Amino acid sequence: MTFEIQVGEATVVQVTELERWPFQPRELFPAVRDAHVAGAAEAFGPRFVDEATGELVLAIHTYVIRLGGTALVVDTGNGNHKERPNLPPHHRFDTDFLERFERAGVDVRDVDVVVNTHLHPDHCGWNTRLDGDRWLPTFPAATYVFGHDELADLRALATANPTEGVEADLARAYEDSVRPVLEGGRWEVAGDGHVLAAHGDTSVVLRAAPGHTGGHSIVEIRSPGGGAVLCGDVIHHPVQLLYPHLSQAGDADPALASRTRDALLGRCAGDALLLLPAHFPGDHPFTLTRTDAGLRLSSAKGERG
Repeated sequence: MTFEIQVGEATVVQVTELERWPFQPRELFPAVRDAHVAGAAEAFGPRFVDEATGELVLAIHTYVIRLGGTALVVDTGNGNHKERPNLPPHHRFDTDFLERFERAGVDVRDVDVVVNTHLHPDHCGWNTRLDGDRWLPTFPAATYVFGHDELADLRALATANPTEGVEADLARAYEDSVRPVLEGGRWEVAGDGHVLAAHGDTSVVLRAAPGHTGGHSIVEIRSPGGGAVLCGDVIHHPVQLLYPHLSQAGDADPALASRTRDALLGRCAGDALLLLPAHFPGDHPFTLTRTDAGLRLSSAKGERG
């Protein structure tokens, strides 16, 4: 599953690692009620809510941005062969993701910049690939860009060496998906407002969007004729459009995550920004419009700017 769109002078290609990633509703949103799931099923249909099981359906997407002579990858997905025994939905993937990259016309050797919106396992896993018994950077010529606070927080957790639970798997993600880049690749840390690439009247900018993690970022593509937002885990599933109070199970600061989500989605509606989610199933971007009943989600195609 993939699509290609134009935003100003930037070309954006979606490459999907996993097209269908279902969860029991309370796995994703501990406070969700049956009525919320029913409301989402009615509003968004079977692509997002499985009719037979009642599961909420996610996907895992990576985005490639080409602007001028620069190729950027935003969020690298879960990765293959990663040991995540305490996070079964992330454990030991074996997908054809790199072949999908090739079919989308992207050579991993030609990528200049890799950005992780945050360092949860399903957003940084393909930072590295397994070569024999070693983890090597998947994008050997790229500079990997980490949020300053995000990297510091994960390093501190890994240094504490947790041995049980989700924190142990987050430490594993540092060891197999981040440390090999720090030791064998090019990398830098960046903060809010860092320009990742610019050409003509179009720029790609890193913006702080904390809450899901303390250092969570988004990536904005800006052009005079319109823009787009690659939102990471600011929103996981459109049920959160209907019920904005729903916090995802992995939110580090649920109240802050909710404020960040409300602000970003409001900007998407008010400024007509395309929304490029990490986890909404589908092969198209989305638009949001404000109605008397709240925010309305629609599929979008075509060009911006």
